Amino acid sequence: MNALSSNLLLLVTTVFCGALLGTAVVRHLAWRYGWVVLPREDRWHKHPTALHGGIGFYPAFVLGTCWVLAQKFDIDWRQISLFEPLEKELGLAIALLVGSLVMLLFGLWDDVKQFRPATKLLCQLTSASVFIFAGGVFPLTGFPVVDIFVTYFWFIGITNAINMLDNMDGLSSGVVIVAGTTLAFLAMPAHGFVRNGPLVIPLSLVFVSALLGFWFHNRPPARIFMGDSGSLFIGYVLAAMAVPSSLNDFWGTHAVGGALGPILALLIPSTVLAVPIFDTTLVTITRKWRAEKASQGGRDHSSHRLVGLGLSEKLTVWVLYSFAIFGGIISILVQRFPEKALPLFGIFVLVLILSGVYLGYVKVRTADPNRLPPVWTPLVTQLLYKRHAAEILLDTVLVMICFDVAYLLRFDGVLSEQTTKVMIGSLPIAVASCLVSFFLAGIYRGQWRLISVSDLPSYAIGTFGGVILSLSIVTLVSRFEAGHSRSAFIIFGLLLFLAVVGARLSFRVFDSLIMRNGKAHNIDGRRPVLIYGAAKAGKILHEEMTSNPEFSERYCAVGFVDDDPNRTGRKLCGIPIKRIEEWVGLHWKEIPEIWISSRFIPDKAAQELLQHWRCDMTVRRAQLRVECIEERRSITNKLSEYSSVVGIDSRNRVSKPS
Repeated sequence: MNALSSNLLLLVTTVFCGALLGTAVVRHLAWRYGWVVLPREDRWHKHPTALHGGIGFYPAFVLGTCWVLAQKFDIDWRQISLFEPLEKELGLAIALLVGSLVMLLFGLWDDVKQFRPATKLLCQLTSASVFIFAGGVFPLTGFPVVDIFVTYFWFIGITNAINMLDNMDGLSSGVVIVAGTTLAFLAMPAHGFVRNGPLVIPLSLVFVSALLGFWFHNRPPARIFMGDSGSLFIGYVLAAMAVPSSLNDFWGTHAVGGALGPILALLIPSTVLAVPIFDTTLVTITRKWRAEKASQGGRDHSSHRLVGLGLSEKLTVWVLYSFAIFGGIISILVQRFPEKALPLFGIFVLVLILSGVYLGYVKVRTADPNRLPPVWTPLVTQLLYKRHAAEILLDTVLVMICFDVAYLLRFDGVLSEQTTKVMIGSLPIAVASCLVSFFLAGIYRGQWRLISVSDLPSYAIGTFGGVILSLSIVTLVSRFEAGHSRSAFIIFGLLLFLAVVGARLSFRVFDSLIMRNGKAHNIDGRRPVLIYGAAKAGKILHEEMTSNPEFSERYCAVGFVDDDPNRTGRKLCGIPIKRIEEWVGLHWKEIPEIWISSRFIPDKAAQELLQHWRCDMTVRRAQLRVECIEERRSITNKLSEYSSVVGIDSRNRVSKPS
């Protein structure tokens, strides 16, 4: 380990210890002087918690940053003049410090006064202007006005996204730690820890160390919150360090020729900060649909929706940490393999879209019937829901990814300039042709979450019809000039069919993951149930138990009972199948109920089950009945309840479980 690495390690350790101690001091002062945030209906925490944690770790960050600048530029802080030009990197670093101080002070004031969103926006624009004036602008279009506008939008978006992500213990600080660490890794491959390397490496490590010291106080269960003083400050610093500039050697995008360089300059920082961007987008869209302000507080963030699915608060935080790590890995791959950047980024966006649509179905609050939305809201809702806008957006991304990957597979990952040109020119034709074919095949008339084997022919017709149509149009328009490949279109069709079907099945995968990690297999005070019959009827009954709130909130299926030796010892729906003797031999805190899954299982079999238990228990039978009510047919799943001696209700009724 060289001297520079040793000094940097000593620095980050000192910054961490300073932030850890500083946050502890602020926490003590908060309780002494009443700087405490009380539980509110639109907030997640349930107990009074200390506030102003940002003050605790900000001094450690500033002192560490000043030490880095002094070592790199041999600065005598007493001789710095505002009227003398500074080196580009030094000017950007000082602008970062000035802007962060403005955001910290304003956030602290906002914690006390509660400013309006317009006032917050004014402060954010002012702080962003400091960094932009120093030269921190996205190098995208070559038109300064456009690039500056994008940079302003980036600062405002990321700063508010981090502020909104601070909605659960340890969530915002942990995600920012992952993002800051990723920024350091992005700058390391070309330079590493060298004196003349990008300044963002030591800056991001100092920033992460300071925030890590705070995280130990903020992790679940949180003992202190950072408040707006902390969230606005870290959002601003993260946004500034992510902007491609001389601070980070433009993330190496200058070495990428053509139009791909500016695209990567935007994709890399966006992927690093995908979690706060995703959460803010989800909240904004869902609140607009409900005719609510996106800036107001609420319990409808992605973290709250995951808890609503049955995950614990700690597991929810780690799931979002994992998403942040996944985004960091994708950003590094995009930087290291620029020729495969678009497929990699497309796959990541695909995962985010699927997750967003799935979480969008989770109900986190009940609409107030007395509050009527604006006139335009029903129209927008109808357009976005009835026309399946989410599915169309998803299919567009799938077509683009599969088309690009098909050409990469056909040419072994290396595309010539001519092939790249014709592929990009054919991509809009492929997208339009496939979407039209999907519509004509009736894919958008089906229900996404309820896809079955009978729907596969429609998907096959739509997919391969779209491929044939796109190939025909490309041949007609371009005469299939050099660079095109018919075999690439065949690969494209196969990939697209698998991708489209897999995307529709993804909801079932999400359901399975949630059930496995959530409350589906965790009793939590619910009555345990053994399902008699580990066949198709048992699987249907288990799905009804887990998806129907009437049953899932009161009962928990812990296993299946079956005497078939070909089934016992295996698992169905993630829970074991055993003989009744094996279940009886277990230690039970509460005697389980037995639910008979099929009408073909006789009552005598149920009576034999009861003989194995030496105490009273409840047996129920699941029945699928069709009743005629006012000339309308309805199918209901109901369970007939038995006592310790099984018998059929003499009035021929089927009662719900009590």
